[in-house]
Amino acid sequence: MRNLLFILLLVFSYSFSFSQKIVGDWKGNIEMNSNKIPILFHFNKNDSGNITGTWDSPMQNAKDLPFTKIEVTGDNVHLDIKMIGGSYQGKFISDDSIAGMWHQNNGQIALNFGRTAFQPDEAVHVKTKNEDQKPYPNEKEISIFSSLGASIYGTLLSKNKDQKLAIIIPGSGPTDRNGNNPIGVNANSYKMLAHSLDSQNIASFRFDKSFIGKSIVPGVKEEEVTFDNGIKDVENIVNYLRDTIGFKNIYLIGHSEGSLIGMVVASRKKINGYISLAGMGRSFDKVIEEQINKQGWPDSLKNRSAFILNQLKMGKVVDSVPVSLQNVFRKSVQPYLIAMLKFAPDQEIKKVHFPILILQGSCDIQITVADANKLHDANKKSSLEIIPGMTHTLKNAGEKCADQNRTYTDSSLPLDHHLVKYISGFIQKN
Repeated sequence: MRNLLFILLLVFSYSFSFSQKIVGDWKGNIEMNSNKIPILFHFNKNDSGNITGTWDSPMQNAKDLPFTKIEVTGDNVHLDIKMIGGSYQGKFISDDSIAGMWHQNNGQIALNFGRTAFQPDEAVHVKTKNEDQKPYPNEKEISIFSSLGASIYGTLLSKNKDQKLAIIIPGSGPTDRNGNNPIGVNANSYKMLAHSLDSQNIASFRFDKSFIGKSIVPGVKEEEVTFDNGIKDVENIVNYLRDTIGFKNIYLIGHSEGSLIGMVVASRKKINGYISLAGMGRSFDKVIEEQINKQGWPDSLKNRSAFILNQLKMGKVVDSVPVSLQNVFRKSVQPYLIAMLKFAPDQEIKKVHFPILILQGSCDIQITVADANKLHDANKKSSLEIIPGMTHTLKNAGEKCADQNRTYTDSSLPLDHHLVKYISGFIQKN
């Protein structure tokens, strides 16, 4: 018994010593196409002796984001971040360095960390290649009451309330008001779109949706948020900008998942026009099935995915989800998906009785030209434009889509010029 106790004490001591080693600040860079996306980890020990932590993505102005799980076993480090469906698996190679892999959306990329002397300002902002640190003229931040009882923060770019106003609705995942997310996307697409519209005398409002950027919702769990919250938030935004600020001519621009939110709101609110950017033409389950089939996974996993989707469509939560499908179907995100699956884009767009513009890029690897055609076929009063070479980030990938990855990571790359021309022309005409 004494020998067993001694062995246990050694094991606990060994694990404890490594857990203490991680306390402090760490910095790493995700390298994509010669671009570096800095990531900062911060670990502390609380009064109970447990390790707690937060992480920052300075390039996206994301600060103090929570970890879902922190495990340090021996010299191995495992971190989960449910809000973006990501995880990190690393290993101490010295007291001051960790080597590992970042996993997200069925992909992985090397991400190594070194201990750093953290400066608080570093987590607030990192200047990107094309970014002018001076405030952009006529931009101001405003907050609007959200459906979750907190505030939605966004940027209003306007010369006066008599301008036509475009509300830019962000896409899926942890996408902020500028069109970036903490891992992997640094395109500044929405920010560039707002500035381009400003040059055409069109006002805009872009925002951090709930749980993203500055629109953090304290005390609310992921499983308490549904797709309906996103719809209600945009309805609140329309009401505020019209009734409180006084804009009379309002247009909705929905990107990716935001396209579906935009068309639902457009069917309920009086607006002047609706624009779909890279919007789904099929229900979410059909898009997920297509993406999973492209992974080359075994039939058993594909069948399990189909079963889960079928249960969700019937409003049922699924307890057992394979590890490979956790990013998409983890139990805490299922209420959101159940609510989303109630809406079929090709049916919702039929309910929109205002002018409609559908825009889709030929180099988009997330949403297809077939989706755009399906939306257009569902509402023949809509206008459809397919933009050659444009990717999901609204930038041009060049011949044969060669610069696909660069359009996600290079914030200096401009928007596709056809995109701005079509959007501004549509708004000015209607």
